[in-house]
Amino acid sequence: MAALVGTLLLVAGCASTSPRHSTGGLVPAEHGRAALLPFENLAGREAEGTMFTKIFFAQLTATNAFEMVEPTRVEMAMDSVGVRSVGGITPAELQLLGNTLQAPYVLIGSVLESGKLQSGYGGQVPAVGATLRLVDARSGKVLWAGVHFRDGGDHETVFGWGRELSSERLALQLATEMLSDFQEAGSRYTRQIQSGGSK
Repeated sequence: MAALVGTLLLVAGCASTSPRHSTGGLVPAEHGRAALLPFENLAGREAEGTMFTKIFFAQLTATNAFEMVEPTRVEMAMDSVGVRSVGGITPAELQLLGNTLQAPYVLIGSVLESGKLQSGYGGQVPAVGATLRLVDARSGKVLWAGVHFRDGGDHETVFGWGRELSSERLALQLATEMLSDFQEAGSRYTRQIQSGGSK
């Protein structure tokens, strides 16, 4: 898990000062077609991968950054091209999947953490962590990558006020924050194009 996170941060090339949040890369300005693969679950709880996939698909659709392929079509295409493991997908399989779905971009996510932590004011709070990568299906190049971690005590104040006890709501908050960075990366790309490519 540590190696995966380290690789993503290296590829992203732009790290936050906080170890709980890092994103980097650029999102293409054109509103092309993209497929979100089912989240790979590295946290040991099978249902969490499904929950994260649904949450991120809904949030990605809301951003209007891409025309999102329906999840059922993605699953059917994965079966048809023989993709068994999202974590072990090869460049050739990625290209074939993109061609099958007519989607030049593929989003690949992983659940890194999903469990409970002890709260500072007593009791337990949920803790979640996830990565997301935007990949050019034709070349296999990672265009953008992000990793976020959140726990229910992040906004906790005195006597436990502000504590989040729902893992689903916490995952939604994580997705919203990560995709806000995703949208900013798209805006940054647009600004670079408009300024003639200068940074």
